[in-house]
Amino acid sequence: MKATIDTQEQLLVWHRAALSIMDIRYITIEAGDRHSPYLFPASAFLYVTHGSATITLDGIEHVSKPFYMLHGGKGTRLDITLTSDAFRFYLILYKAFFPNPADLRVLRHLDPHMPFRVQYGFIPLHPAILYKLAEQMLSEWHTTKRLEHLHVKTMFYQFTYELLRQMDQQKVHTTYPNLTSQLINYIQEYYAEPLTRETLAHTFHYSGAYLSKCFKRETGTSIIDYLISVRVTKAKKLLLQTSLSLQEIAASVGYPDVSYFIRIFKKHTGITPKQYKSETRSQKKSANDPIIKLGSSIAPRKLRRYIENRTENHYQNNERGDLRMFKRKLPVGITLLLCLTLLVTACSKPASTTSASDSATNTSVGTNTTSSTTTGNASEWITYNAINGEVKIPKNPQRVVMVAGAFTGHLLALGIKPVGAGDESFNSYTEGKLDDVVNIGNDVSYEKIMELQPDLIVVWNDAETIEKLSKIAPTVAVEYGVPFRKQLIEFGKMTGREEQAKAWIADWDAKITKYKPLVRQAVGNRTVSIFDSGSAKEFYAYGSFGRGGDIIYGEFDLKAPPIIQKEAIDSGKGWAKLSLELLPQYAGDYIFISSWTGDESAAPIFEGTIWESLPAVRNQHVYREDSRGFVFSDPISLEAQLEFVVKSLTDME
Repeated sequence: MKATIDTQEQLLVWHRAALSIMDIRYITIEAGDRHSPYLFPASAFLYVTHGSATITLDGIEHVSKPFYMLHGGKGTRLDITLTSDAFRFYLILYKAFFPNPADLRVLRHLDPHMPFRVQYGFIPLHPAILYKLAEQMLSEWHTTKRLEHLHVKTMFYQFTYELLRQMDQQKVHTTYPNLTSQLINYIQEYYAEPLTRETLAHTFHYSGAYLSKCFKRETGTSIIDYLISVRVTKAKKLLLQTSLSLQEIAASVGYPDVSYFIRIFKKHTGITPKQYKSETRSQKKSANDPIIKLGSSIAPRKLRRYIENRTENHYQNNERGDLRMFKRKLPVGITLLLCLTLLVTACSKPASTTSASDSATNTSVGTNTTSSTTTGNASEWITYNAINGEVKIPKNPQRVVMVAGAFTGHLLALGIKPVGAGDESFNSYTEGKLDDVVNIGNDVSYEKIMELQPDLIVVWNDAETIEKLSKIAPTVAVEYGVPFRKQLIEFGKMTGREEQAKAWIADWDAKITKYKPLVRQAVGNRTVSIFDSGSAKEFYAYGSFGRGGDIIYGEFDLKAPPIIQKEAIDSGKGWAKLSLELLPQYAGDYIFISSWTGDESAAPIFEGTIWESLPAVRNQHVYREDSRGFVFSDPISLEAQLEFVVKSLTDME
């Protein structure tokens, strides 16, 4: 994304976007009123009319007085500290999107979401017209007449035009929110909620894959691992400072299933919650430390937000300035389907098929293994030791749903075609291999997954999603970062095809043995870099983190430029965030570029005088790969990457 967006570029984006007014409110806060932090549920204008206050948007303070105008995107955290007896402002919430895919191609040099996410605050030189428009929009918004609502939308365009015109005259500086900081703040506040990558993507209006990518780059850890860390830290405090039961503590930090909480806690700390409590307290010098009984007040303070709903007028509220928060729930239809599945299974399962020991195992694992599509007796089940604990799964699953679409290639390499797979599965590398496989999309569609009647589900390591999917069929979690040979063996164990996994690895090793001498002879001691673009001011270099890196650095042992070796490979992160100005230090004699960076990708940045001066560019040693599969490390993707890398570096056909 560009560091700055001038007014003309913003107007281009506004012109092509479809807009919906979500809500218009006039809010009064008086001294003594309780005004908790609030997350914008959509892009928003905040226009002050009376009083003064310090307004903070994602940690950036604005000293606000009458006619002060602020803007923030969806997910922006708003804090207000009064500096007068009363404070009044208009809050105008809107949603923007691009209905025509062709518009996205036209706007490829921009991140089209950014004009609706920029943050700024200033006092317009000519506030009267903006004030009049805001006042009239509010008046007509709260009628039930469609004609007036259409007029509101017309006035909103006038309001936006006038605002952009004055911003251009005043050279107003705009800033972009730090997405990772927003995610961290949100998780810190909402850790007890049923957070998943998909719910966070919905809240922040980005794809789950893009959120994960940004968060991993900035923090070196995954969103889910960070969430688990926060929950475990909160649980530790409750264990030491309260007399709450383990069930109450687990529920208060977001784990309704206490057995799952115990497994997560032990995996994170190495000991059980009970052991932690006993060992930590025994280390205290005084045995008379008071226990703070929190009772029912253990629930963390929540940010206020609107109810999540697809309709546009659900934001209306009868109380002035009261922006309430509602908990997200599963749709009633899904809940009923889950209950019906469990009821039918419980009624139809013969009592003789489950022994007392089997029952105990199912209880401890906490996994539902009674899918209506699974037949046979107990001897046809195995206990698989997954990331999410021991899971009882069919010995030879026949109907696998790959929610974690980036791993679908592992199944294909073993000769298994899933019945459904996440959107990441479908790319040029898997073209023709997934015919008749249902694309379940990026989000977890519980109803669609139930319709596929799976006997095994493979999903990202997300506790809430695992818990819900386990009610449909046995659910196994997978994570990035596992060496691909080991990961394939695990899939072999999971699906009863370990021998096929070993055969693929043997064939792969034979190919590496064949091509490695040829590649090393062609490249010699010259260096190789792997890039993809991040924005016009920064980009990323990769080690063994997909994008051919497993082959280039791992299998062929080719050299990276020293700074990439240090920051992306030796660091263990697998990637490094770079500055475009330092490009000559990072650029190897050969350069591979991953052109696919998701829907939010910025314009190509590899151009201009610095780029053209690089030896790799002058010698035509730059190789671009557009496939989405280029970012993955599954067997199918690796086979395609191997062909591309070998052909690029040796000119072999």
